[in-house]
This record gives sequence, structure tokens and C-alpha cells, in this order.
Amino acid sequence: MELRADPAPRPVSLAANPATPKAAEAAAAKAPAAPARPAADAFEHRAPNAVALRSGAVAKVSTGERDAGQLMRDYLTGAIPPPADFEKVMGYTPRRVETAHGTRMQDPFGSASAPGGIGPTKEFDPAAKTHDYGYDLLRYYGRTGQPLPPEARKAADSVFRQDIFNYANDQGGFFDRWKYRGWAQVYATAVELNSWRQGYGVP
Repeated sequence: MELRADPAPRPVSLAANPATPKAAEAAAAKAPAAPARPAADAFEHRAPNAVALRSGAVAKVSTGERDAGQLMRDYLTGAIPPPADFEKVMGYTPRRVETAHGTRMQDPFGSASAPGGIGPTKEFDPAAKTHDYGYDLLRYYGRTGQPLPPEARKAADSVFRQDIFNYANDQGGFFDRWKYRGWAQVYATAVELNSWRQGYGVP
């Protein structure tokens, strides 16, 4: 194969070239403009995984930007109503009551129970009805495929402890306060140990 040198480039005459400054400007005016890049999503400025952030935001808004513990407390104190289909799923409508320590929502069919019926089951019954509603909320979210994290059950147990100690501390006589505080400690501890045993999941 014979290699040949490329011929020298021929000079270009400006007179023959139509791309004069005016012609170049006209051609540029006719050329379509490059599409503008859409504005970056606000999430992209915070983290590269914008989709994950959007999903998290939606989940958070769906519970009113509350964590699981606060969500449970808000349910039990009537700050937010029960889920719209709670009655359909669980079979009853929670009852709202006013106490000396604020509003409480209750399972009207709940009750305080203890092995052998020992202790002040009657006196602690209102607190138990609220606690039962809290556990039914855990069951509701479990049945609807969105179980709440452990903080929700811990919050329900905490409200129960608070309510029965409120009852004890409201008693007029020293002996009665001492007696009911002792029972409150027994009941609250039994409930908390059972939750721990069940891994703070759906009861």
C-alpha cells in the first residue's frame, strides 16, 4: 500500500463564505434554544437521595409529624381523633371522658384485671380503659399493615402508670396514698414487664 501525503488545505475566501457576521447572527437567531434544565428539587440540595426523603416526609405528614410515642399520647388524651376506620376494624368507638388530670379516651368495654382479682381493680378501672384503647390502637395498626414501633407501646404503658399514680396521689389520707402508690407500682411494673417480654410489639 502506498502512503500519500494529504494535499495542503486550500485557502478559504472570505468573499465566498456566506457566514458573515450578519449571516452568523441570523443563523443563531433561527437555531432553537437549548431546553432549560428544570430547577433542582429542594430535596436535592439537602441530600442526594431525594426519593427517600420524599417518602419519609409523606410518612411523617401522615401521622401529623409526630413520633410514635407522641402519636400514642395524642390518641389517648384526645388531642387527635381515632383513625377513620377504627370502629370498622376494631368493633367499637372510643369514649371521651374528662378527668381531674385532663381528657382521656377509653375503650368502653375495657377493664382492670389482675390474677385472682387482687388489688384495687375498681379504682384503677378508668386508667385501664384508656390503656386498653392504647393496646387496641396497636392492634389496629398491626391489622392494617403498618405496625407502630416500640415507642408507641411504651407510651401507652407510661400513660397508664401516670394515671394510676395520679389516682394514688389524689387520695386525702396518708395511709390511702401510701397504699394506692404501692398497688400502682405493682400494676405498672407488671404491665411494663409484660410489654418487655413481648418485645414491645402488638399485644
